[in-house]
Amino acid sequence: MSIKRYINVYTLLAIFSILLIIIGIRDIENRKKEHILTKYYFETTKKYKDYLNGVEEYSDIYFFNHIYKNSELIALLKSEDKDRFTKIDKLLKDSYSFFKNYYIKGISLYKKDYNLIFSSFGKYEIIPTHREFLDNYLQEKNSQITLASYGIYLNFLKPVFDDKYNLLAIFESSIDLPKYLHNLSLNQELSTQLIFSKNILDSLNKKAFENYQEYNLDSNYVYEKSFYSSRVDNLNLSLNRNDLKRGFASNRIFSVFYENQDLEYIKIFLPIIDTKSNNKLGYFVVDRKADEYAHLAFKYDLISITIALFALMFGLFIYFYNLKKSKCLIIQRKLQEITKSIDKYVIIAETDLQGIITYASEAFCKISGYKKSEIIGRPISIIRNPDISKNFFEKMWYKISKGDIWEGEVKNLDKNGNSYWERGNITPIYNNDESEVIGYRAIKVNITDEKQLQKVNSLLKKELFLRLNEIKTMDKLKVDESKIKLMSRILDTFSNEWKKPISNINASLLDFDSRVDKAKYTKKDLKDFIFLLKDEIRLLSKNLNEFRKLFIEDEDNDKFNVYGLINSVFESVSSKEVQLSLVGSKEIEIYGIYHDLKKVIFGIITNSLDAFHSKNISNGKIQITLSEENKKVLIKIKDNAGGVEKEILPKIFDYNFSTKYYTKVDGLPLYLAKLIIEKSNGKIWAENEDDGCSFFIELDINEREKESKRVL
Repeated sequence: MSIKRYINVYTLLAIFSILLIIIGIRDIENRKKEHILTKYYFETTKKYKDYLNGVEEYSDIYFFNHIYKNSELIALLKSEDKDRFTKIDKLLKDSYSFFKNYYIKGISLYKKDYNLIFSSFGKYEIIPTHREFLDNYLQEKNSQITLASYGIYLNFLKPVFDDKYNLLAIFESSIDLPKYLHNLSLNQELSTQLIFSKNILDSLNKKAFENYQEYNLDSNYVYEKSFYSSRVDNLNLSLNRNDLKRGFASNRIFSVFYENQDLEYIKIFLPIIDTKSNNKLGYFVVDRKADEYAHLAFKYDLISITIALFALMFGLFIYFYNLKKSKCLIIQRKLQEITKSIDKYVIIAETDLQGIITYASEAFCKISGYKKSEIIGRPISIIRNPDISKNFFEKMWYKISKGDIWEGEVKNLDKNGNSYWERGNITPIYNNDESEVIGYRAIKVNITDEKQLQKVNSLLKKELFLRLNEIKTMDKLKVDESKIKLMSRILDTFSNEWKKPISNINASLLDFDSRVDKAKYTKKDLKDFIFLLKDEIRLLSKNLNEFRKLFIEDEDNDKFNVYGLINSVFESVSSKEVQLSLVGSKEIEIYGIYHDLKKVIFGIITNSLDAFHSKNISNGKIQITLSEENKKVLIKIKDNAGGVEKEILPKIFDYNFSTKYYTKVDGLPLYLAKLIIEKSNGKIWAENEDDGCSFFIELDINEREKESKRVL
């Protein structure tokens, strides 16, 4: 069984056992509580029945003493005197105080046909429900609780007979039930309340509802407003609403437990049932102290908590015990795996003090060529290589025999006579109390391949050194060759630029020579000839300076502001018919190509001006945008001169390619402009955009000291 399953099974078993114990304890607690509630119920109902029987007995005594012995009253009941209501009232008025002592609110007398003869409440019409009550009394002799617009009453009925036992009338005494219950509560240290279903009030007039209020624990019930029943309104906060809901839904007695001002109470709901219809009319609610009930709940709660804590502690003990055990098993398993790996891959040999092998790892057997059965019990010197001096091994044994650790490399011999190299250490082995050396343990690794690699590396280093020298020589030759090719192209480019002024000079000289021969020249012709020669020589000198700058160190290699450079180009542009604009950062600075960059930008702007002129564009615009990103400067020069044909655009930077527009930079071909930018590790390209062409120049921002440009 795995550790995880072991923990789960025993933990679940412990939890299941504890749950069974707690369920058993709770069952005992519930039985005890039911017993106490039954006891409370019988005690309470007995008190009310005893008190009620006492009132009924006093009522009977009064009835016999004041009704049957009053012959004048009997005579009035037999007569049909129209004023008998008033006369009966006078006869009984002096006896009203007796009724009040027993909370009898009023008395009434009815005929056999249930018509009213007299009532201390005054004349009123008998309602059908009360007629049913009177008829029920004659048949079953039951008392009844009635709700009237003037209150809640418990009615007792007695028959009134003449001397011949003929029924003359029905005597009714109406007890003020709330006051009666309140008095009983004071005597018995109980709290009582009567609540009735709302549908009972349907038979009363609307004004009667003013004397009743909704019961706060269930809005389907009402109670009569009075000073002694309103105190229960604040007790609902601590009651269990679910228990109340289930109790009101049934017709049985139920009870709920609650606390008020740190005291424990039981609220018992005794249903009031209509004996004729068997319908629930309401509840007789009794509140009483429940010390015994509370103590019982506390006792069993304490037992449950104790068992739960014990279960928790027991569960934690099992958990941590098995967790520790599982960790030990995991460590043990890992140690076994590590030991197995060490035995397989690490060269280990143990000997006694005389050098006899007592243990050899699988790796030791593999490298030495011996089986464990062949090597155990034999001297360690069996693998000694004759190439290693005897003095080496004497020093080794001397050091370890003193209890020191030996470390180093040694060359050994396997079973087949092949040499191999090992690196490691030899340490002493002590007895259990580490008081005595009982042997030695050698832990080594195979370094035969490493030794062989050292030899190979030495040979490779020599060979690599020779090869690198050859490669460096070849690379230098290739670089020089590429420079020569590039130089020839640049020379060829400049030779084309020099042909025109040289040709013009030759033509002018021939023309001047012809005039000299013919003596057909004036002083003005001589001045014009000299001016032409100066202009052509100036152009040659300018081209020569440009050529010179490509191959010699730049005189100005310092940092400069790109925004200021472009502004200086704008100042040198003479055209006033074109709108020039510059947008971008004014803080961007780069190194060392001030004159080259200025010439390239000036030439591109000049080409745009030539395009505006040749295409008769009067609203020419040139916008330069300057930006910086990722240590690079991007200069964008855009015009609205119509752009370059799609077929020509990819070729405008090619060697010896020319066309009318966008191909030269102030007499310098775009091919040469590209060489100038790329010489500074930059890029230049062109794209058609909208109604014109855009040239892009990208340069690195190099934060470096002043340095010489490399010759291409």
